[in-house]
Amino acid sequence: MGLIIHRMPHLLQADAELFSDFLRAHPNRYTHLDYDIRVGLGRDPGDTFPRHMRNMGIHLSQRRIDAVGFRPGIIDIIEVTLSAGLKALGQLTAYPLLYQQSFFPTQALQPVLVARQFSTDAEILFNQSEIEVFLLPG
Repeated sequence: MGLIIHRMPHLLQADAELFSDFLRAHPNRYTHLDYDIRVGLGRDPGDTFPRHMRNMGIHLSQRRIDAVGFRPGIIDIIEVTLSAGLKALGQLTAYPLLYQQSFFPTQALQPVLVARQFSTDAEILFNQSEIEVFLLPG
């Protein structure tokens, strides 16, 4: 049967199309996916604000992982971007650590990049990392 592709709440349309292409190319990779996963502490705007405003500030400033894909024994922390550069490299370095601190998974965490291309100088850096890279034409 294949994985059902759900709406991807915070992705730009082009990124959502890229991720849909990836899922169609790898229909049996995941048992399920979660999207727009908040990790990290966020920023508290301070005690001069009412509690509900502070909670909203924290919630809105948390980091957001594009997608988390579950496969047997492994959780993929997925960043989706048309052109992967240093920002994506930083996110895929930090997000597994923040996911570990937020959810305490027992499975191995694997950072995964889904992109159309690398930006200048990024390919060599990704090749030196532990990040699994999927480049899709488009």
